[in-house]
Amino acid sequence: MLFISMDDFFQKADTVQRSSESEKELAVKMKKGDPHARSAMLARYLPLVSALIKHAPSDVQTLQTVYKCMSVLEKSIDSFDFFGTSESFTHYLSIRLRQCIIKCITDRP
Repeated sequence: MLFISMDDFFQKADTVQRSSESEKELAVKMKKGDPHARSAMLARYLPLVSALIKHAPSDVQTLQTVYKCMSVLEKSIDSFDFFGTSESFTHYLSIRLRQCIIKCITDRP
């Protein structure tokens, strides 16, 4: 996803329309190679990414942080085992996003 500004990112995250399908249904479709299922899964968790970035310090709220967090979201969706773990994806993703934001805080000049 391409964002022009932070306001653009927050606006898109706030206006996301969630799919009526469950995580597991989308995961089955993703496993079969459906690109729409992957984009629906990305859109489903965009508000979580937005919320965690909004709670970060204001000098870290940059497009660079957004793109790093979006990369973490994509990698998390691709690597998470939706069928074999008892941990929820939301919990797994929030931990990975918090780690990313902490890294952005420590890497700032």
